[in-house]
Amino acid sequence: MDKHHIFKNYESFILFLLIHVGSSDYSLKGSEIEVILSKMEDYFPDIDDMDQLRSKFVSLKDEYEELSDSDINHIIYHNYLHYKNDRINANRILNDLQEVIMADGFIHDMETKTIEAIKKLLNIRETDL
Repeated sequence: MDKHHIFKNYESFILFLLIHVGSSDYSLKGSEIEVILSKMEDYFPDIDDMDQLRSKFVSLKDEYEELSDSDINHIIYHNYLHYKNDRINANRILNDLQEVIMADGFIHDMETKTIEAIKKLLNIRETDL
């Protein structure tokens, strides 16, 4: 995956954001993974096999871990531009990201900074929420 990668569908882009925020404190915890998998059930209703969902998650997580911070920011921004006209639901995205952050019961400073960075990259202002 390079920094100009565009996901085949909006839902995969959201999964990337969920993995990004969950990993922002340098460790993706089991409770965060469980929240992400539950969100995936909503975003990918056509996949009813939990093993398939887990496989999709692991595959994207592995690709994510190979990226630099700069590449991650580029991917988020380019996908935002690609999907912004028809699918971006800022409120839902931020709520889902917050649920991942709060899953382990502790909000790390890096998670807060990551949410703020995502808001900027997605051009989300408080008035949009």
